[in-house]
Amino acid sequence: MAARAIKTNPTASLAGTPWIAFAFLSIAGFTQYGLGAATPYLRTDLRLTAFEAGLHASALAIGALTAGATADRIARAVGLRRLPDLEAVLIVIGVVMLALAPGLPVSLAGAGVFGLGSGILGMDVNLRFGRYGARSRVVISQAHGLAMVAAVLSPLAIGLAFSELHNWRIALGLPIAAILALVLFRTRHDDPQKSTRAPKVRLPGAYWIVWLFIGLAVSIEFSFVYWSSTMVSQRAGIDSASATLMASLFVVGMLVGRLAAGGGLGAGRSPRLILALGLALAFAGACTVWLSTVPAVSAVGLLLGGLGVSGLFPVGLSVALQAAPEAQLQASARVTLASGAAILLAPSALGLAADAVGVVGAWAIVPGLAIAALTVVATMPSGRHLPDVLPDVLPDIVMDATLEVAS
Repeated sequence: MAARAIKTNPTASLAGTPWIAFAFLSIAGFTQYGLGAATPYLRTDLRLTAFEAGLHASALAIGALTAGATADRIARAVGLRRLPDLEAVLIVIGVVMLALAPGLPVSLAGAGVFGLGSGILGMDVNLRFGRYGARSRVVISQAHGLAMVAAVLSPLAIGLAFSELHNWRIALGLPIAAILALVLFRTRHDDPQKSTRAPKVRLPGAYWIVWLFIGLAVSIEFSFVYWSSTMVSQRAGIDSASATLMASLFVVGMLVGRLAAGGGLGAGRSPRLILALGLALAFAGACTVWLSTVPAVSAVGLLLGGLGVSGLFPVGLSVALQAAPEAQLQASARVTLASGAAILLAPSALGLAADAVGVVGAWAIVPGLAIAALTVVATMPSGRHLPDVLPDVLPDIVMDATLEVAS
């Protein structure tokens, strides 16, 4: 008897329900930010230099880059049903290696493995949320808003584990237990329906325009994440501890913006308008941080920057997936590649510029990135040229044997 492929439920997410997908993404966010919070403790335990400790962020980004370049082929090889299991295995292995590392090589390898797993997870979640078509930006904003809540809680959990239990590694047990529970209890059932296998197609030119925008948007975000506290400290003349605390306002702005978008704010507006307004706010925030010598004004700039950046990735991702309706798997994977490249290159480039001309001079790169992104937005396909709901079939996914039924 011939075999025929079946497709997933058009409204299904990572494991048959959006909330399971939200949970997977939140766990990844908790762990990713937890790696940053754990770096000082890891540096002390392993007796690392500042440079060696900083290599963990690079290793994580390289893992994400690898995922962006290979995740679509991995998905075809293992099948969408088994993909969450692979993601869970990679994330758990990476976290365990980081927590129990006897030395730098093992901890760097753990960061890379975690980056690979979380990168594949990001592709998987983005692909499933992309099934909502034009409505996907609301769903994506909800998911990333909740992931940001988890990310904000991560440093708190690690700090409490160290101060109260005298072992910061205990906090890393939380995402391990959570992701294992999700894999164990997630539904294995998708509604079987007929579909056809279509040939793999090339990503259209319109997609690559949005891809470039996403790279620029993530570059702005992580320039703020890595360098805003140093910038505020030097420009406003406050101590490093106060500057670090103030820099959290950027995360607060992102959280508020994503939760508002997840609640439907701006859902009926043109994607290009939303992106242009977000970039205008990000530009204003970056310029305020750059020019202000008054701490209170700098704080406003950080908050504006977070609000502006908050919608750039969710809306950009939604437009990217709609621009490539016949190549969803490739499109989602390459978004991960853009994000990984931006995370790896943008903070490092700003650091190199800071070594040459100082942090204040180098910060000019950030508003420059916003202007460049605005230029790209002007060339994006408009919403009226994009489908409201994407095709029900994921045509470029070759389903594995578990997704075949006899006819």
